[in-house]
Amino acid sequence: MKKVSKIKQWLLLSCCFLFLIVCITSYISNRENSSSKTQNITLTDVGFDTSIDFQATCSPSEFDQYVTIVRDTFTKYNQLFDQYNSYEGINNVYTLNNEAADSYVQVDDDLIECIQQAQMVYSLSSQFDITQGAVLSLWHDAREESIVLNDEGKDGILPDASAIQEAMQHTGFDKLEIKDNTIHYLDPELKLDLGGIAKGYTAQKCKEILNENGLVNGFINAGGNVVLLSEKSDGWRIGIRNPDQQSSLVRYTTIKDKAIVTSGDYQRYYEISDQRYTHIIDPQTGYPSNYVRSVTIICNDSTLADGLSTALFNMSYEDGANFISSLQDTYDIGVIWILDKEKAITSDIECNDFIIKTTDNIRKDVTLSN
Repeated sequence: MKKVSKIKQWLLLSCCFLFLIVCITSYISNRENSSSKTQNITLTDVGFDTSIDFQATCSPSEFDQYVTIVRDTFTKYNQLFDQYNSYEGINNVYTLNNEAADSYVQVDDDLIECIQQAQMVYSLSSQFDITQGAVLSLWHDAREESIVLNDEGKDGILPDASAIQEAMQHTGFDKLEIKDNTIHYLDPELKLDLGGIAKGYTAQKCKEILNENGLVNGFINAGGNVVLLSEKSDGWRIGIRNPDQQSSLVRYTTIKDKAIVTSGDYQRYYEISDQRYTHIIDPQTGYPSNYVRSVTIICNDSTLADGLSTALFNMSYEDGANFISSLQDTYDIGVIWILDKEKAITSDIECNDFIIKTTDNIRKDVTLSN
């Protein structure tokens, strides 16, 4: 009997010890998962021809969930807005450009919404036009070939001038019909290209989903499209890139959860005889714009900021300033222009290498980075 009693005591002590180990392990795990810390990740496999930087302050387990949201959101919309590739089960921009002239193509609500928001920006300024896809396609092909040539030390090439003029005849929202959830092209040569607004739309959607799932701090940076996920009492400090270097030239500071989108001539360009040809095409000329080095839009919505940054890049500083002034009664928009020194314009911020102009409403919030 004594032997049986000792066995029972041993089993009881073993169970108590095992229970203690489980409790300690659970406590440590829960403490690690509940402790908030600032975490960062760069996603390079979610499309849009850019990397996505994401930062949030939360527990490690929450961060994993938020990263999944960011990854899934950007992957979904990259496929939806892609004009170069098809995906099984998805009617995307590629589908429209290949089928919408022959029939009414049913598409996702988000694709309809993005096109309608692009049309709204176009109604503000025709310098942003998603219907110039036929023109942009010519420049895309020339740019892809020219980047290879530049890497080999050779000059790039220009699209055929007559082909550009012909493609410009097949643009315009009057050639696009939206009916319920279907889209039809009235011109068989019409092509859409959402590249000037797709990242902004996606970043805005991603912010909304993250906020709905409880994330109230952090930011998303989608290749120059920055979306702040919440207000920050000690201020967000956002660097605006130097057009000739990887470092930032100026810094914008805000406590608000703003969207900050920059369009610049240093993004996806090529060269012919040392002249830079950027990827942003002026709808009026059919050729790359060279009015400014970069323009940054600051407002409450990333979709609007993305479209307007493209529109203003296609304007001189003077025209852009007048245009933004006409919108200020309706929208709260701040702008930062960076121009070359040879422009006959007085800089708002003293800088040796560039002219820096800002709208009055954000001037006190913009400083040189160094």
